[in-house]
Amino acid sequence: MIRGVDRKMRKAIKDAARAEGVGIGTWVRRSLLQALDAGADGPPSLSDLNQRLHVLGTRLSVLERSQRAGGRARQAAVRSKSAGVKRGR
Repeated sequence: MIRGVDRKMRKAIKDAARAEGVGIGTWVRRSLLQALDAGADGPPSLSDLNQRLHVLGTRLSVLERSQRAGGRARQAAVRSKSAGVKRGR
């Protein structure tokens, strides 16, 4: 469980960790270390930038899939509820 973080952010973190094939703790630790290292070492190398771009692309893909899935689930729930209303439930 990730305390002090809203539900959407927890899901995004879990999805990003899963997409990268690592545990949540590992993903969070790695992300924090990367963020801290980025400010401490001066300008990043091209290799570092490429790696960060790849990670960000993966995270964006996970977030987009999560948003689409959430939207489809909401639409299905609304359709189901409106079908029940039409039947007189």
